[in-house]
Formats: sequence, structure tokens, C-alpha cells
Amino acid sequence: MRSIMLPVLVLAFLVACDDGQDPSVVNNVNNVNNVNNVNNVNNVNNVNNVNNVNNTSGEPLVVEVIDEGVRAVNGLEVDYSLLRLTCGDQRATYAFTAFPTGQAVPAPVVLATMPYDVIDWTGEVVDTQAARTTAPVTIDDLLNTAFVHRYHGFGFAAAFGRFYTGDSIQNEVDDMTCTLRYVAEHARVDGSRIGIYGGSWGGFEALYMAAYAPSGVVPAAGVALFPVSDFEAMVEHVVTIPDRVTSSAKVAEYQAFYAPYLDRIYQTTGGAPGEPGSDYSGFTLDDLVLRLNTPFLIWHEMHDTLVPFSHSEALAQAAPDRITPVWYRYAEPLDLETEPLGHGYFPDVVWTFLLAHLHTALAAPSQPIVLLHFPAAFHDFMVHLRDLEATVYDSAFIIPTLLKLADERVTMFSGGQDPTPSGRALLASELTEVWCLDPPLTAEDVVPLLQTGALPVSLCP
Repeated sequence: MRSIMLPVLVLAFLVACDDGQDPSVVNNVNNVNNVNNVNNVNNVNNVNNVNNVNNTSGEPLVVEVIDEGVRAVNGLEVDYSLLRLTCGDQRATYAFTAFPTGQAVPAPVVLATMPYDVIDWTGEVVDTQAARTTAPVTIDDLLNTAFVHRYHGFGFAAAFGRFYTGDSIQNEVDDMTCTLRYVAEHARVDGSRIGIYGGSWGGFEALYMAAYAPSGVVPAAGVALFPVSDFEAMVEHVVTIPDRVTSSAKVAEYQAFYAPYLDRIYQTTGGAPGEPGSDYSGFTLDDLVLRLNTPFLIWHEMHDTLVPFSHSEALAQAAPDRITPVWYRYAEPLDLETEPLGHGYFPDVVWTFLLAHLHTALAAPSQPIVLLHFPAAFHDFMVHLRDLEATVYDSAFIIPTLLKLADERVTMFSGGQDPTPSGRALLASELTEVWCLDPPLTAEDVVPLLQTGALPVSLCP
């Protein structure tokens, strides 16, 4: 499985210094090398700064600031903190936050789950040891990821799952909900406008963070990329691979990969489904759907060999009012014997969809929204949608996501000397070209067309 970090184009998303500036003045993508030069304006080390905050349940939230400071990223200053958080009698967890310097009123925040990233600033031996073999995520890395949100005046937070500690899935849910509680109670956060996202194991963390959110906290929007959503079904998939894969070498490859995941699951559930004493209460599809109130975007590719595509299909079918799916399908079924281990095709256009889902939900009603745009990847995905016409698959799943791109606040940014069209203008151009429409669509035609609930019929020869 994989960590989810925004791509290099985020690092080229340069601005002068004004959150609300005209997106036509963003700098050229060739300035990307300048982004990594994050200027350290101030660095304050308050290791023993501890605050106790009580939630409605009466359990204390203990907040320890390990490090904090002010840094400027491309002319925009942020106040960052490295935190140790303890909720009640749970084990301590760790988080990063970055808020716009000088922020006067509570603002939206985007919270990313980071299950695999190594952190080396906790003082715990397990982190120090992990940092000897894997490069730890740096403050600069986190600030660069935060920048696309900071540009819109939003805060950013990261919740570290620290997969390398070997803890249980219950512990990971505790880590995520504790971080969410801290963010929701923060004086600089508008608790009604929290967005969350993660991928793969981090997708599980995002979904279950929302499902088990602290009392009164409902994230406004979430994104989960190829997520683990149903642990009972996930374990059934893993333990039955030897029944479905004939190659002993391939079976061994799967078993070696899944071993640490099964260990984490069994620490909470007591064993595989059906084994004496095993209990998957709270970690099944039914439990998740019962508790989930946040609207989520789900991305999944059909030939994913790590998290079954069918699991996300089941989630979307069980909660159509809360799950907006974006699928990538193939005519050929998945072959576990021959496909490499991985989540399959992951085009950059997914980042556009992710940011559209989060930022349109979090931004103020009249606030301009600038979305990262990858022209070639976007065009290829539109061709894929058109080509679904010739298959048994429907493309209507994409309509809610395209409507977000067609939001009147949205402008697309692709770097370089490329134009920065509105989302509606981009969709009008792509639909006209890819579907060979005549007469061509205008930007004003896009929303009425999408509101019919279907993409146009191709007129291509």
C-alpha cells in the first residue's frame, strides 16, 4: 500500500502573497525548484508546553507542543506546530498543523492521514530506529503539501499513523480521532468546515476517522483513495488467496505483503472471521455505513491487487447518499496470478478530483477556487469515460464530480504558459472535442448538460 502526497505540480503552485489574487498571475511551473527553499523565519522550541482541554465526554485532551515556528512558503507565511496529543487514557499520537499567519477568524482546515511516513522528532525509540532505515518526512515536505490549502486561506494538519510501530487497527482509529478532536477544538478552525483525505491504509484511516469522529464533529468532506473499508471482507480476501492463485511463488508474495496488516487487524479482532473468539464488530461495512455521515469521494481502479475494487463498489452501493465514486474500469477481469502487487493505475487527474471535492465544500460561497489541472491526464480520463459507452459499464458515476469542476468559483491551474480556464470552460472544450460534438458546447451549456445525469452520446465517427 502507499502513502499519499500531493504531486510535484503542487510545488509549482506559486503565488505572489494574496490569498484571493487573480489566478492568472500564478508563476510559471519552471519555478518549481524555488519552492523547496522554504525560508525559516522563526523557530521556537517549546518542548514542555502542555495544555489540557476537556471534551464533552469529560476525558482530557493533553496537547504538548514539541516544536513550533513561522515559515514562509512562496511569500505566504504559516504558523506550524509539531504536536504530541493524548486523549484520555489512550496512547499518545502525533500531528502536524499549519495555519495562515495572522489569521483573524476561524477558517477551514484540511486533515491528511499519513500512515506510513516516518517522523523523527517524537523522542520515542521506535521513531528514531525507523528514521535510520527510512528517510523521515520533513517540515518542508509538510509545508509544501500544505501550500495548496494555505493558498486558499485554509489550515492544514497531518495525522501520523506510524505503521512501523505495529499497533492495532483500534489504536489507529484512536490516533485519527484524537487528532480530529484536536483540530475541531482548535480556536483557529471552523469546526463545520473540516476536510479529510487519505489513500489505501490512509483511506481506511480517513473513513473510520469520520465514522468514529468525536461527539458533535462531522467533517464536511472526505476523500478516500482505494481504501480498506470492510475488515471482515478484507481478511476473507487475503486468507482465501491460496484457493484462487495457483502459483506458490505468487501466493508467498501476497502472504508476505499482507502479514503485517493481518497482525494489526488480529490484534483488534482476535483472528480471522469465523475463528473462535474473533469479533469484527465496529470494523465491517455495515458498521461503517451506520456511523458515516461525511460525504466522501472514493477513487478505485478495477485491477487493484491490494484492496479489492469490489469492496469500494459495495461501499458506494450501501451509501449512495454519502459516497461519490470515481472508477477506472477495464474490459478484462482482474487476474491475481499475473497482475503485479499494487493499486493499479493512478493518474494525476485524481488530485484534481480530490481537491475539487474538498475545496468546493470548504470554501466560502463567493471565494475563488483554483484547482490543480493536469491537461494530458484529464484528457485521457475523459477519453476513458467516452469509451465506456462501448462497454457494459455506465459513466454516470462521474457526473457529481464534474459538477464540482463546473462550480462557478472554479478556475484550473496547470502551470507553464497554459491558459487558466474556468472549470466550465475546460469541460465545454473537453466534452466537445472528445465526444465530437457539433455544434460545440459553451461554458454556459455545461451545467444544464450535466444536470441531465448523463454524459452526451458520442458523435465521433
